[in-house]
Amino acid sequence: MARGEGFHLGEVIEARQVTPSMVRVTLGGPGLAGFATSGKPDERLGVYFPNPGKHEPQRPTITDGAWEFADPDDVPEGRSYTVRRARPERGEIDIDFVVHEGGIASAWAMRARPGDIVGLSDADGWFAPAAGTTRYLLVADATGLPAAARIIEEAPPGTVADAILEVPAAEDEDYLAVPAGSSATWLAGSGLGHAPSRLADAARALGPLPDDTHVWVAAEASTTREIRKHLRRDRGLPNARMTVIGYWRQDKEDFQRRYQARQDDLLRAYTTLVESGVQGQDLIEAWDTELERAGF
Repeated sequence: MARGEGFHLGEVIEARQVTPSMVRVTLGGPGLAGFATSGKPDERLGVYFPNPGKHEPQRPTITDGAWEFADPDDVPEGRSYTVRRARPERGEIDIDFVVHEGGIASAWAMRARPGDIVGLSDADGWFAPAAGTTRYLLVADATGLPAAARIIEEAPPGTVADAILEVPAAEDEDYLAVPAGSSATWLAGSGLGHAPSRLADAARALGPLPDDTHVWVAAEASTTREIRKHLRRDRGLPNARMTVIGYWRQDKEDFQRRYQARQDDLLRAYTTLVESGVQGQDLIEAWDTELERAGF
């Protein structure tokens, strides 16, 4: 069971390699007629892939936001991705996939052809800096690169965006053009299973952050946890001035196995947090602290 208000079928219009590690898939077709962009530059959605032998994923019935699939043997597997660009006037969106060996999403993107079909959830995002913010600090590995690029492209005039970006290879740096007045520090060859991430060390090495800076971080969950602790404890940055999201988990299968063994207790803890009125980044931080306390 999943949750969400909508399920859409996106048809591949085009798929092309934009860097050695990134494939851009343009989706459109009649199934996207009811899709609405959230307007947030880091908007995320679920992408659901057809099972072997199927042309498109099974469509769920949706009741009060809950998804139910009629055939339990054909429930599509999904992954979360960024909407790189949305063109509602054309009924199209672009999604950029980091490609690598293994993984259902990467394998699908590398062989995607016009006419292929995937399922899409509704989209939403987290990036909402306070009014008057004039500086962004963006810290991301390759999975966060599409959102970082869109944040820079859609920033209000006069905004200075400084970025620390970790990519598999130096050739991937061509993905993003940084405007005059902003900057990008590239960390090539680490993270994403290639080598230990250098993002946290790079964040710690930064000088003082101007008071009007909003920090956005997207990377592997243990890395974002480390960066969040640094921002909160060492720099005293309030949650209102940051957006820190774990985009993926190293050793996800082990995490899921251990999580399922304690799922009831953890769900109760999460429900308690929500019912207490904790929201936004405060909720994300509190839940991550709860997971760490539980040994995750």
